[in-house]
Amino acid sequence: MIRVKKSLNNSMLLVDHDQREMVLFGKGIGFNARPGALVDIAHIEQVFIPLETLKSRHFLSLTDSIPAAFFDVTHDIITLAQAHYPTPLHTVLFFTLAEHLFYAVERSKGGAPLTNRLSWEIKRYYPREYQLGEQARALVARRFCVALPEDEAVHIAFHLINASAQSENGDAHQQVQLVNRIAEIVRYKLKRDLNPTTLHYQRFITHLRYFAERIISRSIASTGGDDFYQELLRFYPQAMAVAWAIRDYIQDKYAVTLPKDELTWLSIHISRLAEEGSEA
Repeated sequence: MIRVKKSLNNSMLLVDHDQREMVLFGKGIGFNARPGALVDIAHIEQVFIPLETLKSRHFLSLTDSIPAAFFDVTHDIITLAQAHYPTPLHTVLFFTLAEHLFYAVERSKGGAPLTNRLSWEIKRYYPREYQLGEQARALVARRFCVALPEDEAVHIAFHLINASAQSENGDAHQQVQLVNRIAEIVRYKLKRDLNPTTLHYQRFITHLRYFAERIISRSIASTGGDDFYQELLRFYPQAMAVAWAIRDYIQDKYAVTLPKDELTWLSIHISRLAEEGSEA
């Protein structure tokens, strides 16, 4: 059974479920909800993290300082964004994004917008998140009658990147910077610009995004076997040399040793980019 402990606002309840505190979201679910009452599960739209850590307690405290309208618009943004991801976005996004949007609106009203130095990188390497950020920015601007700066789309994109990461310890800023640095190494070693409109380039960047996430979260693991690695070393020595340059950078910067299967996948993508250049 799920019983009400406290109505946080018209859309949110603090509840007890099997002696564990949780936060539930549902439009109108908190209206006239009284402590001890049973919760109608038909009205639950989303269940959030059990409140067992200091971090989650901080998130709960946000419901006292942030108007409910910001949680409502955040829920709408997450619903919009989730349709573009194959796996659920982390529930912490509901709180971190609501907090960000509240202060973003306050800053805009006060004429003190927050800039982001990685706008170009987000637009180039994370176009899906940037476009979702643009839609979210427009939605918030309409809902609260404010003019939000363009960089707000980038800030929202960072929240989406973190929420879509496989690890809870992901750092979107580091991830974006690492993707950009690796792309720069490849451009330098191949001695030419890369065409961002090609399918091979887009697949390469997609691979880099997950690769960078594994590096940042220290979740690199070998799947074993090096037969394909030897084949690539034999037939695509240039691509493997570029992969080695990336390996050396990762080792120096992050103290992470890349196994041969990671180098193999990097080399496959790099060899396709190199062949595109030779065909041009």
